[in-house]
Amino acid sequence: MSFRILSLDGGGVRGVIGATILAEIEKQINQPLNKYFDLIAGTSTGAVLGAAIATGRSSNEIIELYKQQSSIIFPYRSRFSLARIPLILKYGLSAPKFSDDGLIQVAQKTFGNIRLFDVASPLLLIISYDTITRRPIIFKNWRKDKDYENLPLWEVCVCSASAPTYFPAHKLDKKVSGIVQNASTRTIQLDTNASVIDDVYTDTDIIIITSRGYRQTRTIIRYEGLTRTAEIDQPWNIIPGNTSTYLINFLYSAIDGGVAANNPSASAVAEALRLGHKIEDISVLSIGTGERTQIIRYKQAQEWGLLEWAQPLIGVLFDASSDIYQYITEHIMHNRLLRLQFQLDRQLTGKRLSDEIDDASEENINNLIEAAKVYINRPLVQAKLQKFLQVNE
Repeated sequence: MSFRILSLDGGGVRGVIGATILAEIEKQINQPLNKYFDLIAGTSTGAVLGAAIATGRSSNEIIELYKQQSSIIFPYRSRFSLARIPLILKYGLSAPKFSDDGLIQVAQKTFGNIRLFDVASPLLLIISYDTITRRPIIFKNWRKDKDYENLPLWEVCVCSASAPTYFPAHKLDKKVSGIVQNASTRTIQLDTNASVIDDVYTDTDIIIITSRGYRQTRTIIRYEGLTRTAEIDQPWNIIPGNTSTYLINFLYSAIDGGVAANNPSASAVAEALRLGHKIEDISVLSIGTGERTQIIRYKQAQEWGLLEWAQPLIGVLFDASSDIYQYITEHIMHNRLLRLQFQLDRQLTGKRLSDEIDDASEENINNLIEAAKVYINRPLVQAKLQKFLQVNE
């Protein structure tokens, strides 16, 4: 039985390219995308696009979302805009380019009170990255056992789309719990649910929630990751036993999933295999947000320092991530993968297509939509699409 995956890259405003391509595909399959695909995976703007599809939005509705709401998320182009002064006062001269107020506002308006686990079908996978544990956060609507719990869908999307240098990291509460392994008057050894990173829980409260030592709360003043042993600020009144359970109210510092997997196709395939689907039954439609064409010349790359690299580096990391995971997915899936992507140059329409993820000008968004329509209707692209759709009938 076929298992269809839709994979959606990150890319800010350029996500409108994916929405436009999908509008044409939606016409051809003659059914809602959330009924056609079994798993939708998205990163950053792809997370917003994927979540909107999963909750029943049509591609045309999402195109209008990009046209009407992008300027709220990206309200100005220059870092020297006077509108940025409150951010500088709050965070200093190296503040993010934008507040996340607009991003949160649009996400909340789009998804309302819908929570991650409310999306019963299709499977939804969204990627973010935690700066504290230095690991990806893979949100999955079918994994109700995970420590991120049943988050509002808008917040999942904000976590995935908080691009470094553009937006602040998003604080997300998480719970770490498990069985006490050992304890002494001033220490407690945790189980394998706890982190192996030194001092990751320092200055965090730990609570004993069952059995011996019940309801005692202490503050961790030092944490050794190798042994998962925490030193506490005050002696235990009753030393917890090895049947006691602990709880640490911790947090994620979530940033854009593009730093981990801007193209989430390989992650989606891995999940499909983990769920028991055979590789020969899996197919992937992977949609990009356009290949950047702005060159970083050798002299620039040779001479640039921290200030010059600050903004371009994010684009380099996102592009490299997309290309690497595309390479992996191609070698796993072979002819069961269709990648739809074009260069952000003038070849399709003769009009300028911005590389920037935050160019929310009406002209640029309309140009991106026009280029995507021309691209998806090219005979060679249509031939590949028809072949893909026929294989998946």
